[in-house]
Amino acid sequence: MPKHAKLSASGAELWTNCPGSVHMAELFPETTSPAAEEGTLAHALAQTMIENARAGSASPQISAEYMVERDNVNAFYSVHKELAGSFDDMKKTLEPYVDYVIEEYEAIRKKDAAVELMTEQHVDFSDIVPGGFGTSDVVIIGDDTCEVIDLKYGKGVPISAIANPQIRLYTYGTMSAFDLSYDFSRVKMVIYQPRLDSVTSEELTADDLRSWGKAVIAPAAKRALSKNPKYNPGPWCKSHFCPAAGSCKARAAKMHEFEDMIERRRKDDAVLSGDDMGKALSAAREYTAWAKDLENEALELAQSGEAVTGWKVVESVAKRKYKSEEIVAATLVKAGYDPALIYEKKLLGVTKMTQLMGKKEFHEVLEEPGLVFKPEGAPTLAPESDKRPAIVTNVTADDFND
Repeated sequence: MPKHAKLSASGAELWTNCPGSVHMAELFPETTSPAAEEGTLAHALAQTMIENARAGSASPQISAEYMVERDNVNAFYSVHKELAGSFDDMKKTLEPYVDYVIEEYEAIRKKDAAVELMTEQHVDFSDIVPGGFGTSDVVIIGDDTCEVIDLKYGKGVPISAIANPQIRLYTYGTMSAFDLSYDFSRVKMVIYQPRLDSVTSEELTADDLRSWGKAVIAPAAKRALSKNPKYNPGPWCKSHFCPAAGSCKARAAKMHEFEDMIERRRKDDAVLSGDDMGKALSAAREYTAWAKDLENEALELAQSGEAVTGWKVVESVAKRKYKSEEIVAATLVKAGYDPALIYEKKLLGVTKMTQLMGKKEFHEVLEEPGLVFKPEGAPTLAPESDKRPAIVTNVTADDFND
């Protein structure tokens, strides 16, 4: 079995919007990164922690699997010191996620004693996506409900479960695997990002999910596998890591369309209207992302020995660093400097404090007495597709007159 499906669930947002991205990906070798490897280790450790918690083990350290995961994580961070991580940090980060999984499991078990909890469940959705398969991190089945929970260990941007094709495909495949044994009427899909304190979910009827798979995904998969797929660059190029994001001709052509649009606006009127601004802002964000991808691609090309006309590879400006903070600190103390002067100390942030105390104790000690609050976010522009509700403003001409 191939390691990755040609039309993967994780890449569904990309290939459903840009069918040509599948062909383009075949031109580039598969790559990995320290962040991806870290995520793989986190998933393996989370699986062991969930299995131990379900078994009621108060001391998961006795698990042989746990010891293996500990050694793997420690070995990884000893190589990738730039990530500044440790096994204890990863374990604390994952504890709220594990607690959430067990809480969901116990809530359904109260209604259905025959509830099942499965981890790293292989799923197949090849009836709507040729060759389509994947792995569901957590599957909970009971009380006529199929619940799929997906762990995202990255700390880049929050990912919403609402209308998310990846977790929908995982859930579709999970339902297909257990259709003969269970009569599902409802599905629940959850994306948990412990390093961002983000938990989002979506609930649908089982029939609605099946209809979505056949009406939306099946035709999209057919387009992606066609002989002459269409290239449709957009925000998904960057957000879903298309390997050709920096060298795609279709994306470059779209950026030139942006330049032409701005030039036309200048000729028509000296001042941009609100409509003009909206269109230009959307294009500018894509342009900025494309420019960064283009620069990265050009750098790789130049480093491989191929000329990039008008550009060369130089050494970037680097900041001075200590060879060893411990030795520097000891040297300064020996020289008579007060440790209080050479260290900057501050209270741990909410996320790290939650990891230190544990979710339950943090809630009892700090949240219940009202010592933690969430301030209103500052106004910021976001695309209309953003899941956050719009801020209602009631500004009128009279307000300015006042």
